[in-house]
Amino acid sequence: MRNRMLAMSRLALLVIASTLLPAAAFAKPEDFREFVLWSLPPGNQKAPLVILIEGNGGTRPNARSTWTDWLTARGVAVAQVRSAAARNRQDWSGTGCSLQYSGDARDVLDLARTEQPRIDTTRFAVMGFSRGGTEVLNSAKSFSNAPAQPIAVFAFYPGCEGWCTTDYARTGPTSVQILYGDVDDWGKHRDSYGQCRRLAGGKIVFHNIPGAHHGFDGRSSGTFRASSQVFRYEPNAEALERARTIVWQTLGPAWGLP
Repeated sequence: MRNRMLAMSRLALLVIASTLLPAAAFAKPEDFREFVLWSLPPGNQKAPLVILIEGNGGTRPNARSTWTDWLTARGVAVAQVRSAAARNRQDWSGTGCSLQYSGDARDVLDLARTEQPRIDTTRFAVMGFSRGGTEVLNSAKSFSNAPAQPIAVFAFYPGCEGWCTTDYARTGPTSVQILYGDVDDWGKHRDSYGQCRRLAGGKIVFHNIPGAHHGFDGRSSGTFRASSQVFRYEPNAEALERARTIVWQTLGPAWGLP
């Protein structure tokens, strides 16, 4: 009886571990360049870079009007990464919550170093949305031997099925900013919101955005289904402006931009 109980305990631990450990990432194509959309600010000076990492639904067309144009108008270059398309996928649905593309930001940085002479690759930040927020929160290891570290990581409403983690240290060189709406029903579903909030301390800051739903910085509203339930995403102009203020209060002084 005792041996049977021990065997069952070991099996339970294996099941738990298999749900927490990330699966092997889908392979990227040898030529990653065609899946990166570059936007450069006007002028000839070298510009710092923000790398945008997509969420579960793939690359958002409205990210240009929400973030790309706003950043380039302030002197910042932007790289929007089509991570799903690079793996011959339309989006990330059906792949579970495992980390699959947390290394894409590093690959983009390496591309910028060799192919974008107007980008200053010693000054960069990473921004991810929903599942992409989870990916960027766990991108530190991919930069472990990089010539430079991201000045900041911005994770918008991250977390998946109740877990929210980061491999950035609270005392490290990177400022980690987590932004979550307080009425985000997906975040509250299995307490991804709470898990993210409990990460706060030191260089990791959790921003509670009042009245904001999932996708509050987007341009469209609707619902999505997960875990046999329906959840909302909805734009919120006031929440977007607050998020932009948080982003610029981090990047502007660090890069000497007005």
